[in-house]
Amino acid sequence: MKCGMRVRVRVVAELKSTEDPEKVMRALTKLFPTIRFELKSVGQRQFIEGESEELGSLSYLKENLRRRKVRAAAERIMRGFSGEKLVHFMLSKQAAYVGTASLLELDELPEIGWIDVFVETEEPEEVIRWLTER
Repeated sequence: MKCGMRVRVRVVAELKSTEDPEKVMRALTKLFPTIRFELKSVGQRQFIEGESEELGSLSYLKENLRRRKVRAAAERIMRGFSGEKLVHFMLSKQAAYVGTASLLELDELPEIGWIDVFVETEEPEEVIRWLTER
């Protein structure tokens, strides 16, 4: 990974009316321990959001993918949702409650919602490579 690569990591989870904000906050903190999360409201909807300008804020996620041996699938999913200056993927909230990073495809999005991860960067290929390197 190139030293000094500029990134902006944004993690967002919409709260459903049946969810306990503290539980969702704990789940997010398990996957992204260095990001500080806040509860935000937009109209009637509530979100928990956090941001970082450090690629290292994704280190737990990277290690979790390596340990579970799902890097090839993760790479394919990330490439499918990413664009010119953006890496985007969705994670399961339920898996996050137990500290597991489980990437979702569009046909797998659950009723309870999911966690959106956005990484803005000039070099999305480098970010994907770093997250999924074998």
